[in-house]
Amino acid sequence: MDQIQFPDFMSEENMRKMSRQELVNLYLMMGQAMLPGAAEAPDPLTLPVAGERMEVPTRAGRIRAIFYKAKKPHAPVFFEMHGGGFVAGNCEDVDFWCALLRDQLDINVVNLNYRKAPQFPWPSAADDAFDTVKWFYEHAAEYDLDTGKMAIGGHSAGANLAAVICLRTLRESAPWSFKLQVLDYPPLDLRTSAFDKFSHPMAIPPQIAVMFDACYIAPGQGDDPLVSPAVAEPEELKGLPAACIVTAEYDSLRDEGELYGRKLIAAGVPVWSRRFLGSAHGFTMTLGGRDPMMPEDTNAKAACGMMMDALWYALS
Repeated sequence: MDQIQFPDFMSEENMRKMSRQELVNLYLMMGQAMLPGAAEAPDPLTLPVAGERMEVPTRAGRIRAIFYKAKKPHAPVFFEMHGGGFVAGNCEDVDFWCALLRDQLDINVVNLNYRKAPQFPWPSAADDAFDTVKWFYEHAAEYDLDTGKMAIGGHSAGANLAAVICLRTLRESAPWSFKLQVLDYPPLDLRTSAFDKFSHPMAIPPQIAVMFDACYIAPGQGDDPLVSPAVAEPEELKGLPAACIVTAEYDSLRDEGELYGRKLIAAGVPVWSRRFLGSAHGFTMTLGGRDPMMPEDTNAKAACGMMMDALWYALS
């Protein structure tokens, strides 16, 4: 992917001085234009999907979801959340992945379309995900779900939400639990400025990440583990479900994902974690050459296989 050339006023020095509102305004002015393919993207509702489209009631209204039904009766269920920096993306983006999990593992999959910032900042997306899990748990009999075998996961921002929902489930003493959390290149430290994270030409440009974070949270909110799970102490993580963590060598988020894995291990939580060398953020979703903007990454098959193996082990 070609590097974005930013105007002079988007220098690190200038952007570090900007207020949250200035960064949000900058995103509204420029952000969508810098999202690859955003301008040409079709209406997601016009795209064919391999599951059943539905709407799920939440505390803030109804959200879109896609349900993928397993063939076997009373099968486990996996809750999936797409990426997009908390500001973009739709559940249709990961339709192929959800269908693959259903077909290969014979499990039910719920693919949910949470609300986006800046119109709906934190905790809107997390509330949507939590409420969706709650609704399906309460309506498990209608969908023949095995609520004793549930897992949750996502990619990028969706992986953050998965980790956050696991923490909330524990803290709020929810009546359900998860066997596994699947965290695919997760952003887990929103306290640290993107300008202070690992940098590489193939990584997410910090100018973009800083705008995304400003759209999602207010100053100081990144200190909360329910925003930034990686800032939690191991003592706070005891009792969480096992984790499968995928990171990429050329991803600015790799260090926080791996730090979270070490903290989970310190808390006594089983962890599968691997850094895929030579890969960058988003590489798993190039599986099968489905991404029109990027060729299939050489590690995509192995990383997706790792996540599927972890789900098979946890939900069997």
